[in-house]
Parts: sequence; C-alpha cells; structure tokens
Amino acid sequence: MGFAEGDAMIGKKVDYVFIGSCTNGRIEDFRAFASIVKGRKKAANITAWLVPGSHVVEAEIKSEGLLKIFNEAGFELRQPGCSACLAMNDDKVPAGKLAVSTSNRNFEGRQGPGSRTLLASPLVAAATAVTGFVTDPRTLKAL
Repeated sequence: MGFAEGDAMIGKKVDYVFIGSCTNGRIEDFRAFASIVKGRKKAANITAWLVPGSHVVEAEIKSEGLLKIFNEAGFELRQPGCSACLAMNDDKVPAGKLAVSTSNRNFEGRQGPGSRTLLASPLVAAATAVTGFVTDPRTLKAL
C-alpha cells in the first residue's frame, strides 16, 4: 500500500475518513467522535462518511444532539449500512487515495479498487478529520 515497515503514520496526509458500519458504528463510537469534532471544522481536504451501525444508533445520535455537532463541524450522517467499509455502494475511496477508517480490515482495495486504508479508533479518525492528516487526538489543543 505504499508504506514500509517502520514508517511513521502521524502526519500523513489523508483524503477520506470513515467511521461506522458494524465495527465502530455504535453510539459510544459516535459520542467519542463528537467529543473531538465539537467546536471544530472538518478539514477542507477530507471527505468523511459517518455511518451508524443501525437505525437504533442513528436515532440515538439524533436524540442526543450529536447530529447537530456533526453538521456544525461540516460532517454528514449517512444511512446505516456497510457503506465504505467494503465499497458496497457509491462510497468508494478512489485509487491511490488514503483513508483513515474505523472498520476492521485494511487490505488494499477494500474500500475501493486501489485504495489504501489505515485502521484507527474513532478518536484518531475524528482528530484526523479535523486536521487533514493522521493525528494523535491527545495532541489537539483544548477548545
């Protein structure tokens, strides 16, 4: 996937961020994501897909006010389902592009032919989404 053993991932420019589906698509994951993006804006170079693991989680996101946080930060909530986890619909990472994903598999092409995926926690995915590069959330300045 264009990486060598020992390469540092922190600071790598990212094109896509994906959180959700059945792995890390729980309400706890979206709460964690919201805790980082609240009061911040999505980086201009990032396309982000937020996909709840179920309609129950989607309803919880809305009832807890997380959707407002996501929308104010420039994120869009998608319908529950597989989405970019396995490039099942139009949510595909283009060839040569790099995604940070909370899914559970990262072999080349999983999220679209020729795509590259780095697996991350919801907190790292959120920090990456607001900075535009792989970011340790502990390094973000408090708001």
